[in-house]
Amino acid sequence: MEINHLIYLVIIIAIVLFIGVCTVLAKRIAGLQEKCEQQQMHMAALQEQLLVNQQELQEVRVGSIGMGDKIKALVTTVKQTAVQQEQLANQDPQNRLYQQAAKLVASGYSVEDLMHECDMPKAEAELIYNLHKG
Repeated sequence: MEINHLIYLVIIIAIVLFIGVCTVLAKRIAGLQEKCEQQQMHMAALQEQLLVNQQELQEVRVGSIGMGDKIKALVTTVKQTAVQQEQLANQDPQNRLYQQAAKLVASGYSVEDLMHECDMPKAEAELIYNLHKG
């Protein structure tokens, strides 16, 4: 009888151990499921943020295209204005003479050189020289 009693005792211990292992595994599974749910919620939040970021990026793209168009228009306007200024400057011969004198000063010409090249009085050459020397 002792062997049967021992076998029953071993079986009972095995059942208790099995129940204990099952309990531990069940708790672990529940913990992993909870962690999985948290990660799914985090993933959903990240996907929402990604959508918001994509929408903002699209808005920035559209805005930058619009700004690019405006910059091109401004560059064109500035070029046209520069051409018009040049044309206006060339219409007045006296102004053209002063512009030429200013360029000569920038190139290193002296007061005497200005007087000779631009056929102007010394006081006028000195004034232009002093205004435009670097």
